[in-house]
Amino acid sequence: MPYVSSDGVNLYYQVYGTGERTIMLAHGMGGNSAIWFNQVAALVEDYRIIVFDHRYFARSTCPVEHFLPAKFPDDALAILDALDIGSATFICQSMGGWTGSQVAVHHPDRIDGLIMSHTPGVFTHPEVSPPKNLERLTRGIGGGFHTPALAADYPDKNPPGAVLYQMVSEFNGIDNSVIAKQIAAAGVGVDISRLPTYDVPTLFITGNQDLLFSSEYIEALAAKVPHANCVNLGDVGHSSYFELPHAFNAEVLAFLDQLSN
Repeated sequence: MPYVSSDGVNLYYQVYGTGERTIMLAHGMGGNSAIWFNQVAALVEDYRIIVFDHRYFARSTCPVEHFLPAKFPDDALAILDALDIGSATFICQSMGGWTGSQVAVHHPDRIDGLIMSHTPGVFTHPEVSPPKNLERLTRGIGGGFHTPALAADYPDKNPPGAVLYQMVSEFNGIDNSVIAKQIAAAGVGVDISRLPTYDVPTLFITGNQDLLFSSEYIEALAAKVPHANCVNLGDVGHSSYFELPHAFNAEVLAFLDQLSN
């Protein structure tokens, strides 16, 4: 299995495809590199795809005190450097948004485009009120295979999918309560209104059943980000890439086509 070292943490990654253009997939708290199977299958014929486990997750194990969101961009760039890749388009789910958005703000030369799936990442704006707190990221609902990372009715509509999501999540071996606290304490937020420039093509994706970051919040924030658009996939929860992959992948492909024109 391929690994690269970043600030003392061995990061697991995998590469699929041989396309000239590179896509890097940054998973959320409920996932790891395996959760992107629908996207890898849809994109691998035309792109080089990089998936990886964030530090502390799954095969990128480290002590919990080394789960440092401020290190996320360095981790991603360490993988690109190991592969001698100059830049990539980042597709980021939830927690993964703190990876791609930090790269976009601090290393814009290393990113071709940014897709923010159900996440604000580091972006803030004084006119857009964020959720009251991130505690909801670690709070379950309803028991069984219900999770705030999926629409409330998803386990009823797709029981095997809900089971699969939980099984992939269980690979992580993490303390869920740590994640939100560390993100909140990281001090990596960026006030969009104070950025001198931001010209990375950006697409936000949201859904009306997102229990963690509401569609109203994501749409309002996206409207403040220069060169950004927002797509609402409708009746879907926090993980549209998993819950509604065909619609999600269609938006990804449309965005990638725009980048190439």
